[in-house]
Amino acid sequence: MKDKNKEEQKYLILDFGLVLGKPKTGNWFITPNFYEIIGKNKIDLKRLNVLFNKYNENISKKIITKEEEYKAFKEFYLNIMNELKIVKNPEEVSERLAEDFVYNEEKYIMYDDVYEFLERESQKYIIILLSDNWPCVYAILKKWGIDRFFTKIYISSEYPALKKDGLLFDYAINEFKIKKDEAIFIDDNPELLEIADKKKLIPVLMDRNNLHKDYSTYKKINNLQNMEENGII
Repeated sequence: MKDKNKEEQKYLILDFGLVLGKPKTGNWFITPNFYEIIGKNKIDLKRLNVLFNKYNENISKKIITKEEEYKAFKEFYLNIMNELKIVKNPEEVSERLAEDFVYNEEKYIMYDDVYEFLERESQKYIIILLSDNWPCVYAILKKWGIDRFFTKIYISSEYPALKKDGLLFDYAINEFKIKKDEAIFIDDNPELLEIADKKKLIPVLMDRNNLHKDYSTYKKINNLQNMEENGII
């Protein structure tokens, strides 16, 4: 007897960060050449993360083009450099950091299981990317050769809307007229899975680094191949 829920599944909705790829430096806002640009080997990471959060509003507005993204991140890094007071030329440094963030296509690393999974499952599912991200991610997806597997890509800065507010989900659900249990949603953030559940999607937690050992609210996977192994698809 066939699984009725599986028969209803038509869509795979995927997050980007820690599902498809990860930052090369281990931090989303520390660019590949960050330390070289600021001329320091070490920095107070705790304080730096506080400042990343403090000035997040600079990069949370509507951003559609890479030019707009560069301008926003230049302001973002300039505010941070001004507070840290560790460089003599914060204006120049912020420009270089913004350029490294927006135009460096080597800043993220794709997980080994991603390409094969997307290539295979795109034959059976409509695959959607739903990501709190910026326009630079398009070039990275193309460089990785996986952009063609997505029927639609929703980037938060273009709307602007965030997954945590539920609004970004609504764009995909309404455009594709997704009904209850028709779409599997994969994300590394348990809080976002709760929102997805309320939106009648099928939540799956991606836990590549086994950070949620005791998690049992929704189904959990450690890589995309687990989807089939665990009977989710």
